[in-house]
Amino acid sequence: MDPRWSMETLLIHAGNEVVTAGPHHPTALPIYASTSYQVETPELLDQVMSGAVAGYSYARHGNPTVEAFVEAMVRLEEGESGIATASGMAAIDAAFYACDLGPSDLLLLSRDLYGASLNLAATVWGDSGIRVMTADFCNLDQLQHTLQVYQPKALLLEMISNPLLKVVDLPRVIEMAEAVGTQVIVDNTFTTPLMAQPLVMGADLVVHSATKYIGGHGDAMGGVVVGKRRYHDRLHQYLKLRGGVLGPFEAWLFHRGLKTLAVRFERQSANALDLAINLQDSGRFDHVYYPLLPNHATGAIAHQLFGGLGGAIVTLELKGGRDAVYSFIKRLKLVGSATTLGDVYTLCLYPAIASHRNQTPDERAEMGITDGTLRIAVGLEDPLDLTQDILNAAQ
Repeated sequence: MDPRWSMETLLIHAGNEVVTAGPHHPTALPIYASTSYQVETPELLDQVMSGAVAGYSYARHGNPTVEAFVEAMVRLEEGESGIATASGMAAIDAAFYACDLGPSDLLLLSRDLYGASLNLAATVWGDSGIRVMTADFCNLDQLQHTLQVYQPKALLLEMISNPLLKVVDLPRVIEMAEAVGTQVIVDNTFTTPLMAQPLVMGADLVVHSATKYIGGHGDAMGGVVVGKRRYHDRLHQYLKLRGGVLGPFEAWLFHRGLKTLAVRFERQSANALDLAINLQDSGRFDHVYYPLLPNHATGAIAHQLFGGLGGAIVTLELKGGRDAVYSFIKRLKLVGSATTLGDVYTLCLYPAIASHRNQTPDERAEMGITDGTLRIAVGLEDPLDLTQDILNAAQ
């Protein structure tokens, strides 16, 4: 595969070579549904299972369809190794495991993470003896002080936070983390490789909820971790021992989703910008959050890092709190309500009862999430139709 190919070309072709050897090969990725593979001799099986020879033995150890998807993601993120998992949360869990966290090690989290990511670290990992701390990653002076004083073993952040779309100056964070030996994990779900390639910037591991933009059609759940070569053994050990592997059917859907990711995501991002401008101009909302709006708190960093794309999420601050939000959602006709994003449909989510329901009101308030905060994941519909539906619901 030509290393000079653009991202758009790689999205179409990356991973195909895994299952297309020989003079005759399919133009579409096959689905290998087998749970196990016969190997010609026990000696060869021994070599395959030890990793000395490439091959397949058991689906928990590897599958050709899944490998094709992983190889594509490794190419797109410009990494050196990777795995696919049964969900985005499993991908984050695998990244923590890859960092070799042990009792008394400190894991530093962005205060503005997806709620379940915070909960995973605090409970599953916290209960095993890992110390967990949060910080405001947009306050670089405070973050540098935290890193220098506590020297965490690893940190996790989202380049665009969920749901208030705060943009982190990732190159600067990586520079500060490297200075104290902290491993950097980046959740790249909201941005996708089209907006940012954290490994190229110097991050150690990148995770995605493939359920979202990579799949893009709301019909498959999975995750992916891509990182540097030194994480290869622990990432694959995680799959073999914890068993949270991605199935071949889901891998096939995700690999197919990559082929249209550029056209979908660029259109969704353009729609989101149009919608954000329209809703802000309406004056109906206390605040409209979108990274490329002139009044966005971290807009300058977004313009610097993302090459003109702002992502496909618009977040609103409604007047009247929870009751007003409930009434607003009930009045929507075109925009659906579901606990996901990245689909071709436009969907809204109320963080207080969904993505951040396990955070206390005080914790949500510290993040800036109020009872009037509503997230809109913009799809492929006409932005004027979306604008009208949302304004009608806001009456």
